[in-house]
Amino acid sequence: MKIKEIREVPRYLRRRALMPIARFELTSTLDEELLSVALDDVVLLDPEDTMEEVKERAAQIARFREKGLLTTRYDMQIANGDLAAMYEDSNLFNELWVLAQQGRGKEGFLFDDARVRMGLIVLTAKGRELFGVPEIGAVRF
Repeated sequence: MKIKEIREVPRYLRRRALMPIARFELTSTLDEELLSVALDDVVLLDPEDTMEEVKERAAQIARFREKGLLTTRYDMQIANGDLAAMYEDSNLFNELWVLAQQGRGKEGFLFDDARVRMGLIVLTAKGRELFGVPEIGAVRF
């Protein structure tokens, strides 16, 4: 099952202990340490997903996180270039990138570039027990 084939986060998490997620970040070509999170906990099912759809999924993820069912990790890399490309080619990321490019070279505009940081949703032991999911790594994406 690919992430594009599902219609809700819980159904995917019930089948696996890990799920791809992304963060849209604004960066600066003038100062590599400058970073701002523009959109966090992004789960796309389609490159044309709307901001409303993405925000609803992010809210759902936040509710699960608050209940101790999952964590989000952006320090773990996933090896699926096609999935990363879908996020980079999405309408939402394109809007962010264009906005950053419009500010490039303007005085006082710090964030002039955008990037996608891929990560993973990881079910906790409590989440795996609730959803009846095998140990991490037992089922592949």
